[in-house]
This record gives sequence, C-alpha cells and structure tokens, in this order.
Amino acid sequence: MIELVDHTGELELRLRSTTQGELYGEALRALAGEVSERGRADPRERRPLALRASGPDTLLVDLVNEAIYLMETESFVPTELEVAGLSATTLEGALVGHRDPDLRPLAKAATYHGLSVRDGPEGWEARLVLDV
Repeated sequence: MIELVDHTGELELRLRSTTQGELYGEALRALAGEVSERGRADPRERRPLALRASGPDTLLVDLVNEAIYLMETESFVPTELEVAGLSATTLEGALVGHRDPDLRPLAKAATYHGLSVRDGPEGWEARLVLDV
C-alpha cells in the first residue's frame, strides 16, 4: 500500500509491505508513478545496485537517492527492485525500469526528516520525506 501526503516543499511517502525488499520496491514504484507517464514501459533496462548503510532506514534513503540520481542523469525510471542480497545494512541487486525522455522532475532528494522504517506485527512500514 502507498499513501502520499502533500506538504509544502516536501512529499511524504508512507509505505507498507510484507517484507523489507518489497517495501523498498514500493518506494521505487511510488516515485516512478509521480514522475513518469509511461508506467512499466518496455524495453526494460537494469542497473546494478550495491548499497551499504547504517540501518534499514538509511538504506531506504540511499536507495531512493540512487533512483533520483539515475532519473536526473540518465532519464532512467526504476520501477522494480531485483534483490540478490539484503540485510539490515546492505542491499545488492538491480534496479529495473525504463528510459523516459518526457520525465517530469519531482524530488531533489530523500531526506532523513521524520524517517522511519520498522518491521511491525503487520509487516514492514516506512515513512520517507522527499524534498521537492
């Protein structure tokens, strides 16, 4: 489930999923849905991914910032996450998506403001604020 919360100069994402990897994939889909009209357009391209962070929350920030970087530099819109390895502090795999020459820039960066990622009784939940 994805919930978008409007805020002046910011966009808050509230994400829920059954696993940590799926939660991170939800974040990519939320971001892609806001910037690209093409959805999961073919051809699908892959970008390798290897991240190390201090915890699941900072790992989410690093993942979303990597996606924003690829959008800005390559017009590449990641819509899926292929997970090859995942722990509380590392993520290895690939970003899968498409190029979109009509990409609408949205976010400058994922922030640490109000950041939370937790494994609760009903699955994984996250709160992530984007600077727009």
